[in-house]
Amino acid sequence: MDPPLSIPTRQTSDRGSNHIAPGDTTKEVPPTSSKLSSDGIMEESVSQMTTMLSNILEHHRCANQRLASLEEDLVHTKREEEKLKATIEALEREKHEMNARVALMERKDLYELLEAKMEGFQIANHPRTIRGFKNLNLTITKNG
Repeated sequence: MDPPLSIPTRQTSDRGSNHIAPGDTTKEVPPTSSKLSSDGIMEESVSQMTTMLSNILEHHRCANQRLASLEEDLVHTKREEEKLKATIEALEREKHEMNARVALMERKDLYELLEAKMEGFQIANHPRTIRGFKNLNLTITKNG
């Protein structure tokens, strides 16, 4: 076994507190509890490094699994986003179709008013407007 290591203590002198004067007393450092291997590497340090490396590898493996899971979630989310975009586009088309049907029905109502005039009814001005025909304010009143 190696002799105990010694570290000189720092004593205050005329030159300042950080100066180590020759002949100063030393403190002994207790020997470590681990033994030196034949290669000169401490077995305890090797064991600690092995454990630490094992923990790092396990953490790395878990992180890779989490990353793979997040990548799968991202792919799934992008698919869902595309489905939602397609649904929104379909709803927008349906909205435009419904607006066109409403406009067609309003025109049909106007045509019915015009036909009613031909059947002996009189069309007079009225403050209520028909959507799509804002300049025509019409109502039906019966003759006589």
